[in-house]
Amino acid sequence: MNHVVKNTSSLRSGAAGLAVLFLAGFMSITTETLPMGLLPQLSAGLGVSESRAGLLVALYAFVIMMVTLPIAARTAHWPQRRLLLVITAVFVLSNLLLAAAPSYAAAVIARLIAASVHGVLWSALPAYATRLVPAERTGRAVAVVFASNTAALAFGVPLGTAVGNALSWRSAFVLLAVVAALVLVAAPVLLPETSGAPATRVTALAAFKLPGVLTITVATTLVMLGHFSIYAYISPYLQHIGVSEAGAGPVLLAFGLAGVVGVWSTGVLVDRRPRGATLVFTGALALVFAALAVTGKVTTLSLVLVVIWGLLFAGLPALLQSAALTAAPQAQAAVSAVYVIGVNFSIGGGSIAGGQVLDRLGVAALPLLAAVSATASWFIIAGAHRHAFPRRPITGAAARPEQDSGDSTPRDADDASLTARTPADADQAGDSSLSCPEQATTGRCG
Repeated sequence: MNHVVKNTSSLRSGAAGLAVLFLAGFMSITTETLPMGLLPQLSAGLGVSESRAGLLVALYAFVIMMVTLPIAARTAHWPQRRLLLVITAVFVLSNLLLAAAPSYAAAVIARLIAASVHGVLWSALPAYATRLVPAERTGRAVAVVFASNTAALAFGVPLGTAVGNALSWRSAFVLLAVVAALVLVAAPVLLPETSGAPATRVTALAAFKLPGVLTITVATTLVMLGHFSIYAYISPYLQHIGVSEAGAGPVLLAFGLAGVVGVWSTGVLVDRRPRGATLVFTGALALVFAALAVTGKVTTLSLVLVVIWGLLFAGLPALLQSAALTAAPQAQAAVSAVYVIGVNFSIGGGSIAGGQVLDRLGVAALPLLAAVSATASWFIIAGAHRHAFPRRPITGAAARPEQDSGDSTPRDADDASLTARTPADADQAGDSSLSCPEQATTGRCG
C-alpha cells in the first residue's frame, strides 16, 4: 500500500513539474512568434514598415541559431532548476523592456535578450522532463513539453493578438512577462533540483554526417520556411483577403484550434505510417498555399484554406522531428539541436524572404512563395526513402533522449522485438539498441 501511495505521489509531483515546463515552453514560443500577430500595431507604434517590424522575428531566430550551441555547452553542467530560473528571469526582463521600448532599436535589443537564451531553454526542457517521471513514461513527458509549442501557436499567439487589439501591443508583452513570472514562482515549489547533463558524445556538426539527418534538416527547413514566409505577415495577409484588424484574433484562434486536430492526427499516424503521413501533410500544405495564391480576395474560401493550413502545419513538426530522432537514435540530443537550428533558420529566413516579397510584389504574392518552398520539401521527402523517410516504419525501441549516465543509448533500447545482429555488430555497439545489422552504421533500419 505504501508503495502504491508513493508511486501515486511521485506521478502527481511529476505531472506538476511537467506543467511548469509546459508553461515555460508555451511562454517562450509565444514570446518568439507573437509579433507575427501584431505587425500592424508594432509597425505603427515603432514608426517602421511592416517588413521591418517582421525583422523582430527574423533577428530573434538568427540569434538563436548563432548562440544556442556555445551557451548551451557552457551551461550544461548547471543544476537544471537554476538554469530554468535564470532563463525565465531573462524572459521577464526582455518582455518588459519590449513593452516599454521607445524606439525600434530598443525593441530589437529587447528581443535579442530573450533570443540569447531561447535555444538553451529548448535544449534543456526535454532532458529535464525525463527526470520527472519513471523510465516507462519519458516519451510522454517529452511529448508534453513539445505540445507547448503547438499550444503557443494555437492559443498563445491568437490570445496575445486579441489582447493587443483590445488594449495595445505593449499590454500583450506585459502579459507575457507575467506568465514568465508565474514560472519563476512555481518552479522552486514544483520542480526538483537536478544535476546538469553530461556532454553528448556526438556534436551537432557531426550529427549532419549521420545518414538521413541532413536530408531531414533540409526538408524541414524548406517546408517551415514556406510556412513562416507568409505566417510572419499573417496580419497584413488577413487584411488583404478582407479580414478586419479586430477579426484577426478569431481567425488565428480558428487556425490554432485546427492545429490541435492536426497534432492529434499525426499522433495517430506517426508510429504507423510516418512516411505516408509526412508526404500527405507536406503535399497538401503545398496545395493549400497554391490555392491561396489563386483565390486572391475571395474571403470565405480563403478563410477555409487558412484553417486547413493550420491543421496541416501543426502536424508536421511531430512527423519531422520524429524522423530526425529515429534516424539517429545514438545522437538524439545533437540531432535535436540541429532540428532547432533548422527551424529557427526557417523562421528568420521566412521572415526576411516574405518581407522582400511583401515590399517588392505585395502581400498577394506571399502564398506563391510558400507553395514553391513546400513543394521543394515534398520532392525531397519523396526521394528520401532509405534513411530519412523509409518506406517501412521502424519498430522496437522508441526514440528517447540520452540519459544521465552519459550513455547515448536510449534507456528502453532493449526490446524483445528487436531482431538478432551479428556478433561483430554487437561488439561494436556494446548493447542491444540496434534492431538490425545496418543500424550499426546507419543509425536506422530500412
